[in-house]
Amino acid sequence: MARRTRTIDAPHEREEESYFVSLNDLLIGMLFVFIILLMIFALNYQSAEARLNHRIAALEDELGGREDQRAGLLRRLKKELARSDVPVEIDEKNGVLHLPETVLFASGSADLGDRGRAALTRLASLLARELPCYGQLGGRAGHDCPDGSEPILEAVYVEGHTDVIPIATARYSDNWSLSSDRSIQTYRSMVQAAPSLEGIRNAAGNATLFGVSAYAAQRPIADNATVDGRARNRRIDVRFLIAPPTKGDIKATSSVGSFLGAVE
Repeated sequence: MARRTRTIDAPHEREEESYFVSLNDLLIGMLFVFIILLMIFALNYQSAEARLNHRIAALEDELGGREDQRAGLLRRLKKELARSDVPVEIDEKNGVLHLPETVLFASGSADLGDRGRAALTRLASLLARELPCYGQLGGRAGHDCPDGSEPILEAVYVEGHTDVIPIATARYSDNWSLSSDRSIQTYRSMVQAAPSLEGIRNAAGNATLFGVSAYAAQRPIADNATVDGRARNRRIDVRFLIAPPTKGDIKATSSVGSFLGAVE
Protein backbone atom coordinates (compact mmCIF):
# COMPACT_ATOMS: atom_id res chain seq x y z
CA MET A 1 0.00 0.00 0.00
CA ALA A 2 2.88 2.37 0.88
CA ARG A 3 4.45 1.84 -2.54
CA ARG A 4 1.11 2.54 -4.22
CA THR A 5 0.69 5.76 -2.25
CA ARG A 6 4.10 7.07 -3.37
CA THR A 7 3.21 6.23 -6.97
CA ILE A 8 -0.05 8.16 -6.68
CA ASP A 9 1.57 11.22 -4.96
CA ALA A 10 4.47 11.55 -7.43
CA PRO A 11 2.56 13.68 -10.01
CA HIS A 12 1.31 15.93 -7.21
CA GLU A 13 4.84 16.47 -5.92
CA ARG A 14 6.04 17.35 -9.41
CA GLU A 15 3.22 19.90 -9.73
CA GLU A 16 4.19 21.51 -6.39
CA GLU A 17 7.86 21.58 -7.41
CA SER A 18 6.95 23.19 -10.75
CA TYR A 19 4.81 25.76 -8.91
CA PHE A 20 7.65 26.75 -6.59
CA VAL A 21 10.08 26.97 -9.49
CA SER A 22 7.68 29.30 -11.35
CA LEU A 23 7.18 31.43 -8.23
CA ASN A 24 10.93 31.66 -7.73
CA ASP A 25 11.41 32.73 -11.36
CA LEU A 26 8.71 35.36 -10.91
CA LEU A 27 10.36 36.77 -7.79
CA ILE A 28 13.75 36.89 -9.48
CA GLY A 29 12.20 38.64 -12.46
CA MET A 30 10.53 41.20 -10.18
CA LEU A 31 13.84 41.76 -8.42
CA PHE A 32 15.54 42.45 -11.74
CA VAL A 33 12.78 44.90 -12.69
CA PHE A 34 13.15 46.64 -9.33
CA ILE A 35 16.92 46.92 -9.77
CA ILE A 36 16.49 48.35 -13.27
CA LEU A 37 13.93 50.90 -12.04
CA LEU A 38 16.22 51.85 -9.16
CA MET A 39 19.10 52.39 -11.59
CA ILE A 40 16.92 54.55 -13.85
CA PHE A 41 15.76 56.55 -10.83
CA ALA A 42 19.34 57.05 -9.63
CA LEU A 43 20.45 58.19 -13.07
CA ASN A 44 17.55 60.66 -13.27
CA TYR A 45 18.39 61.95 -9.79
CA GLN A 46 22.03 62.48 -10.70
CA SER A 47 21.05 64.19 -13.93
CA ALA A 48 18.61 66.51 -12.12
CA GLU A 49 21.16 67.28 -9.43
CA ALA A 50 23.78 68.09 -12.07
CA ARG A 51 21.33 70.43 -13.84
CA LEU A 52 20.50 72.13 -10.53
CA ASN A 53 24.17 72.59 -9.63
CA HIS A 54 24.85 73.96 -13.10
CA ARG A 55 21.97 76.42 -12.79
CA ILE A 56 23.02 77.53 -9.31
CA ALA A 57 26.57 78.07 -10.57
CA ALA A 58 25.19 80.12 -13.47
CA LEU A 59 23.16 82.29 -11.08
CA GLU A 60 26.20 82.76 -8.83
CA ASP A 61 28.26 83.80 -11.86
CA GLU A 62 25.53 86.21 -12.91
CA LEU A 63 25.38 87.77 -9.44
CA GLY A 64 29.17 87.96 -9.29
CA GLY A 65 29.21 89.73 -12.65
CA ARG A 66 26.64 92.24 -11.41
CA GLU A 67 28.68 92.92 -8.28
CA ASP A 68 31.79 93.47 -10.43
CA GLN A 69 29.89 95.99 -12.56
CA ARG A 70 28.69 97.83 -9.46
CA ALA A 71 32.20 97.91 -8.02
CA GLY A 72 33.50 99.37 -11.26
CA LEU A 73 30.82 102.06 -11.13
CA LEU A 74 31.80 102.99 -7.56
CA ARG A 75 35.49 103.21 -8.48
CA ARG A 76 34.74 105.50 -11.42
CA LEU A 77 32.59 107.76 -9.25
CA LYS A 78 35.27 108.01 -6.58
CA LYS A 79 37.94 108.82 -9.16
CA GLU A 80 35.86 111.51 -10.85
CA LEU A 81 34.83 113.07 -7.54
CA ALA A 82 38.45 113.17 -6.38
CA ARG A 83 39.28 115.25 -9.43
CA SER A 84 36.70 117.77 -8.21
CA ASP A 85 38.13 117.72 -4.65
CA VAL A 86 35.15 115.83 -3.25
CA PRO A 87 36.43 113.25 -0.73
CA VAL A 88 34.35 110.08 -0.55
CA GLU A 89 34.73 106.53 0.68
CA ILE A 90 33.37 103.52 -1.16
CA ASP A 91 32.31 100.09 0.07
CA GLU A 92 32.53 97.83 -2.96
CA LYS A 93 31.19 94.78 -1.15
CA ASN A 94 27.93 96.44 -0.09
CA GLY A 95 27.70 98.89 -2.99
CA VAL A 96 27.83 102.15 -1.02
CA LEU A 97 29.38 105.56 -1.59
CA HIS A 98 29.93 107.53 1.65
CA LEU A 99 29.77 111.33 1.71
CA PRO A 100 31.01 112.77 5.04
CA GLU A 101 28.99 115.32 6.94
CA THR A 102 31.82 117.87 6.73
CA VAL A 103 31.44 118.06 2.94
CA LEU A 104 27.71 118.77 3.06
CA PHE A 105 26.35 120.10 6.35
CA ALA A 106 27.16 122.03 9.48
CA SER A 107 26.74 120.09 12.72
CA GLY A 108 23.08 119.51 13.62
CA SER A 109 21.85 121.10 10.39
CA ALA A 110 20.36 119.92 7.10
CA ASP A 111 21.11 123.15 5.27
CA LEU A 112 23.58 122.63 2.44
CA GLY A 113 26.50 125.00 2.18
CA ASP A 114 28.14 126.16 -1.03
CA ARG A 115 30.70 123.37 -0.88
CA GLY A 116 27.99 120.79 -0.32
CA ARG A 117 25.90 122.03 -3.23
CA ALA A 118 28.91 122.00 -5.53
CA ALA A 119 29.79 118.45 -4.47
CA LEU A 120 26.24 117.22 -5.03
CA THR A 121 26.02 118.96 -8.39
CA ARG A 122 29.12 117.09 -9.51
CA LEU A 123 27.85 113.78 -8.14
CA ALA A 124 24.44 114.30 -9.75
CA SER A 125 25.99 114.92 -13.16
CA LEU A 126 28.04 111.75 -12.86
CA LEU A 127 25.01 109.67 -11.83
CA ALA A 128 22.91 111.13 -14.63
CA ARG A 129 25.57 109.89 -17.03
CA GLU A 130 26.15 106.47 -15.43
CA LEU A 131 22.83 105.24 -14.05
CA PRO A 132 20.97 104.89 -17.38
CA CYS A 133 23.57 102.24 -18.28
CA TYR A 134 22.48 100.08 -15.33
CA GLY A 135 18.74 100.80 -15.24
CA GLN A 136 16.01 99.81 -17.67
CA LEU A 137 17.42 98.66 -20.99
CA GLY A 138 15.42 101.19 -23.01
CA GLY A 139 16.98 104.08 -21.08
CA ARG A 140 20.47 103.54 -22.48
CA ALA A 141 19.81 105.38 -25.74
CA GLY A 142 22.08 108.37 -26.17
CA HIS A 143 24.46 107.33 -23.39
CA ASP A 144 28.07 106.24 -23.84
CA CYS A 145 27.89 103.19 -21.59
CA PRO A 146 30.90 101.14 -20.45
CA ASP A 147 31.54 97.87 -22.25
CA GLY A 148 29.58 95.00 -20.70
CA SER A 149 27.23 97.23 -18.71
CA GLU A 150 23.76 95.73 -18.23
CA PRO A 151 20.48 96.51 -16.43
CA ILE A 152 21.56 95.38 -12.95
CA LEU A 153 20.24 97.95 -10.46
CA GLU A 154 17.04 97.64 -8.47
CA ALA A 155 17.35 100.97 -6.65
CA VAL A 156 19.75 103.78 -5.73
CA TYR A 157 19.00 105.31 -2.33
CA VAL A 158 20.21 108.57 -0.83
CA GLU A 159 20.49 107.63 2.86
CA GLY A 160 20.78 109.92 5.88
CA HIS A 161 22.83 108.71 8.88
CA THR A 162 23.78 110.22 12.25
CA ASP A 163 25.86 109.27 15.28
CA VAL A 164 24.33 108.19 18.61
CA ILE A 165 24.48 111.58 20.30
CA PRO A 166 20.83 112.66 20.77
CA ILE A 167 19.65 115.90 19.22
CA ALA A 168 16.79 118.01 20.52
CA THR A 169 16.36 121.40 18.91
CA ALA A 170 13.48 123.57 17.84
CA ARG A 171 13.85 122.14 14.33
CA TYR A 172 14.71 118.49 15.06
CA SER A 173 13.21 116.45 17.86
CA ASP A 174 15.55 113.51 17.35
CA ASN A 175 18.16 111.97 15.05
CA TRP A 176 15.48 110.40 12.89
CA SER A 177 14.11 113.76 11.84
CA LEU A 178 17.63 115.11 11.23
CA SER A 179 18.72 112.14 9.10
CA SER A 180 15.44 112.24 7.15
CA ASP A 181 15.72 115.93 6.40
CA ARG A 182 19.37 115.57 5.35
CA SER A 183 18.59 112.76 2.93
CA ILE A 184 15.64 114.66 1.45
CA GLN A 185 17.65 117.88 1.04
CA THR A 186 20.48 115.92 -0.59
CA TYR A 187 18.05 114.22 -2.97
CA ARG A 188 16.35 117.49 -3.92
CA SER A 189 19.66 119.22 -4.54
CA MET A 190 20.84 116.41 -6.82
CA VAL A 191 17.58 116.26 -8.76
CA GLN A 192 17.62 120.03 -9.17
CA ALA A 193 21.15 119.78 -10.58
CA ALA A 194 20.30 116.80 -12.84
CA PRO A 195 16.50 116.52 -13.38
CA SER A 196 16.90 113.40 -15.52
CA LEU A 197 17.68 111.38 -12.37
CA GLU A 198 13.97 111.30 -11.49
CA GLY A 199 13.08 109.65 -14.79
CA ILE A 200 15.54 106.75 -14.72
CA ARG A 201 13.79 103.38 -14.26
CA ASN A 202 15.20 100.36 -12.49
CA ALA A 203 16.35 97.20 -14.28
CA ALA A 204 12.87 95.67 -14.28
CA GLY A 205 11.30 98.94 -15.46
CA ASN A 206 8.63 98.77 -12.75
CA ALA A 207 9.83 101.65 -10.54
CA THR A 208 12.01 104.73 -10.55
CA LEU A 209 15.62 104.01 -9.67
CA PHE A 210 16.45 107.02 -7.49
CA GLY A 211 14.99 107.32 -3.98
CA VAL A 212 15.49 108.35 -0.35
CA SER A 213 15.79 106.61 3.02
CA ALA A 214 17.01 107.50 6.52
CA TYR A 215 18.35 105.46 9.44
CA ALA A 216 19.40 107.89 12.19
CA ALA A 217 22.11 106.04 14.18
CA GLN A 218 20.91 102.53 13.26
CA ARG A 219 23.63 101.72 10.70
CA PRO A 220 27.04 102.87 11.95
CA ILE A 221 30.18 102.24 9.92
CA ALA A 222 32.55 103.12 12.77
CA ASP A 223 32.76 102.98 16.56
CA ASN A 224 30.43 105.54 18.15
CA ALA A 225 32.54 105.44 21.32
CA THR A 226 35.23 107.59 19.67
CA VAL A 227 35.17 111.12 18.29
CA ASP A 228 36.55 109.99 14.93
CA GLY A 229 34.07 107.12 14.76
CA ARG A 230 31.09 109.39 15.40
CA ALA A 231 32.36 111.80 12.76
CA ARG A 232 32.44 108.98 10.17
CA ASN A 233 28.93 107.89 11.13
CA ARG A 234 27.49 111.35 10.44
CA ARG A 235 27.19 110.98 6.70
CA ILE A 236 25.11 110.69 3.56
CA ASP A 237 25.30 107.34 1.77
CA VAL A 238 24.40 106.60 -1.81
CA ARG A 239 23.52 102.91 -1.86
CA PHE A 240 23.35 100.92 -5.11
CA LEU A 241 21.11 97.85 -4.78
CA ILE A 242 21.53 95.03 -7.27
CA ALA A 243 18.36 93.70 -8.89
CA PRO A 244 17.37 90.16 -7.82
CA PRO A 245 17.18 87.25 -10.29
CA THR A 246 14.18 87.36 -12.60
CA LYS A 247 11.18 85.07 -12.21
CA GLY A 248 12.41 83.08 -15.19
CA ASP A 249 15.77 82.51 -13.52
CA ILE A 250 14.16 81.39 -10.28
CA LYS A 251 11.62 79.17 -12.05
CA ALA A 252 14.34 77.42 -14.05
CA THR A 253 16.18 76.65 -10.83
CA SER A 254 13.20 75.79 -8.62
CA SER A 255 11.74 73.32 -11.13
CA VAL A 256 14.78 71.11 -10.76
CA GLY A 257 14.94 71.80 -7.03
CA SER A 258 11.33 70.67 -6.63
CA PHE A 259 12.17 67.33 -8.26
CA LEU A 260 15.08 66.82 -5.90
CA GLY A 261 12.99 67.77 -2.88
CA ALA A 262 10.30 65.27 -3.86
CA VAL A 263 12.69 62.34 -4.07
CA GLU A 264 14.72 63.00 -0.93
